[in-house]
Amino acid sequence: MIEYDCVPVGEQTILIHFEEKIDITENLIIHKLTKIISNKIPYITAVTPAYCSIMINFDVFKITFREIVEQLKTVINNFDFSQEDARAKIIEVPVCYDREFAIDIEEIASFAHMSIANLIELHSKVNYFIYMLGFMPYYPYLGTTPDRIGMPRLESPRAKVPAGSVALAGKQAGIYPVESPGGWRIIGRTPIELYNPRNPRTRYEAGDYLHFYPISKTDFYRIKDLDIKGGFKMNEHMESI
Repeated sequence: MIEYDCVPVGEQTILIHFEEKIDITENLIIHKLTKIISNKIPYITAVTPAYCSIMINFDVFKITFREIVEQLKTVINNFDFSQEDARAKIIEVPVCYDREFAIDIEEIASFAHMSIANLIELHSKVNYFIYMLGFMPYYPYLGTTPDRIGMPRLESPRAKVPAGSVALAGKQAGIYPVESPGGWRIIGRTPIELYNPRNPRTRYEAGDYLHFYPISKTDFYRIKDLDIKGGFKMNEHMESI
């Protein structure tokens, strides 16, 4: 059992707040509870998990705040917090670390006191857990970046970060699904289209892991062309964790 609070944040919204920390074990519990709450409690219109909280939107005309809080407490208090997942989905994401795309790679290598080749090797051997999607459609908040390369974010954000840019900031990592302003350090770029409002597709979800693998500039453009035509599929597999 872990401590939590149910806090109203509007007439039809409740925030279930757990211990404030970035932790994979706690976050996995949050995602499991999210699914149970979505399936078991009626009159809920949206359930949004985050690092250490779950936001619940409900139909205020069909259920009262007190009634839904009682049902939420029943679900949480009967949840088996000791259960653990032995396996996880790993999704392979191609990344080009060429300087044309990896605009901060030299600064990150200097920060880490290592060669660019060793930096790429270290960055691409980690399985990054998706804590949540947010900030913009399909932006995955990932962890955990190895301490040695966990360079702080820029003091002043860039006005434009290209879509597909793979970024890091301290222990966190992410991928910009569309062009946008951003202040995280850019270490590479994926040719995969992560979000298109005209053709939305689910390529990953919170609770999955992403594994980056290096590709050449030639492969970047080849995969990009294939993906635009719908001919590229990211490999995925189940793995013990």
